[in-house]
Amino acid sequence: MRNPLLATAMALVIGLLASAVHAQNSGFFVRGSVGSSDLSNADTRLSNNSETGFGLGLGWRILPWLAVETGYNQFGEFEQDRNFCPPGVFCPAVVSPPLELDLDSVELGLAARTTIADSGFFGRVRGGLHRGDAGPVGSRTDLYYGIGVGYSFNPRYNLSLNLDRYEFRFFDVDRISLGFEIAF
Repeated sequence: MRNPLLATAMALVIGLLASAVHAQNSGFFVRGSVGSSDLSNADTRLSNNSETGFGLGLGWRILPWLAVETGYNQFGEFEQDRNFCPPGVFCPAVVSPPLELDLDSVELGLAARTTIADSGFFGRVRGGLHRGDAGPVGSRTDLYYGIGVGYSFNPRYNLSLNLDRYEFRFFDVDRISLGFEIAF
């Protein structure tokens, strides 16, 4: 990880989360999600623009409605055909292997949520910074943000449907996912 500020912030959050685990109703939680990752604003030469992705994370509710989160995301592998030649344009006959983009990132941000009446349903918004790695395209720190709705089965278990956008240098990744959260 080349960004020392992001690494230091993640280490601080993980340290705070580790100490919070020992308290009852600490606000500490772990989460996981799986869903479809789609590239947007991407080069049309991609042979696939949708892959299955997943995310794993942990967080700490510093207030009942506000949490600090950190996590890892794997968006999938995408291929770009470097031999693409638009119709009607003369292109030299150079054959190159496809460029493979294995997209993943680490994130650090905030998440806010509000309950919808006393129904167990909730809405959430989240955002922060992520360090995205796009293989040969390189790594860079950019924004991520998202919205979601979910249901709390009890104070410990939550299920949610989320739509998140992760910005990369030359494209964005939109992921719609089903998430599960366990609070401690």
